[in-house]
Amino acid sequence: MTEEEIGKINRKLQKMIDKSEVDDTIARDLLNRLQESRITLSILQKTGIGKTVNNLRRVIANEDLSTVAKSLLKNWKKLVPESSSTPISKDEKQTTPTNSNNNSQQPQETNTNTNKTIETSKSVERQNSQSTSSSVTASHTYDEVRLKSRELMAAAFSISELPGGSADPVELAARVEDAIFKELRDTGVKYRNRIRSRISNLKDLKNPNLRINVLLGIITPERLAVLTAEEMASDALKEERTKLHESAINEHQLAMDEGTGTDLIQCNRCKQNNCAYTEAQTRSADEPMTLFVFCKNCGHRWKM
Repeated sequence: MTEEEIGKINRKLQKMIDKSEVDDTIARDLLNRLQESRITLSILQKTGIGKTVNNLRRVIANEDLSTVAKSLLKNWKKLVPESSSTPISKDEKQTTPTNSNNNSQQPQETNTNTNKTIETSKSVERQNSQSTSSSVTASHTYDEVRLKSRELMAAAFSISELPGGSADPVELAARVEDAIFKELRDTGVKYRNRIRSRISNLKDLKNPNLRINVLLGIITPERLAVLTAEEMASDALKEERTKLHESAINEHQLAMDEGTGTDLIQCNRCKQNNCAYTEAQTRSADEPMTLFVFCKNCGHRWKM
């Protein structure tokens, strides 16, 4: 997107702010266009879009829009060097003190060295956080359903504090949605169910590892787009499902063997004493064996 186009978006947003009439749909579309654009420090300085988005963030009531605005500001702030004298907004510029020519040289040298150290540290952090997303970008869209899906997923990624070195939640959400749409080719029932399941699992506070792994690049957005419910589940739930599955198989196999016939056990369904039983150690060694019973008369099965 060109500097002129960014300027037009800036004027539209500023107009809504001035009138105190923010249309959520229009604002969302404009913010998404900014999010999908490659904006340089020069464009930020010339258009003043950073200050406008910051002002918009302060007046909007929609939490999802506020999340998108905060994400944009966070990314743009990374473009401004700590030692730069031209920040994104005038508000930030006013916080920088001006020293006289006679006594400013020594403090400036100290600040420069400190700023270099801070900038080096932040540069490494930015490289870590962007390494997983720099090679793949989501396609641009104006589809309202797709934009809403991206917005809700970005909010799910931002449901709690972001870990250090995490990627941009808005960008990750766009890539997940884009991968799902490219696979399913429409925004029908399958698409909506797939989106809904991703959001539900990302927001699950009992399964924080899924969200963190995607934010840190351990799981790519494209991989998250195709994970099954079982694969997205928490480690505890996976372990519980495995135990239940093994138990069901074990009981089924044991029940298939009619075992030893006996007339000492009465069927609690047909009340006949025509049963067969099988004993098996299904619990720990110090626990009594489990008795699997099969009624030859009515086919009822149970365990004792």
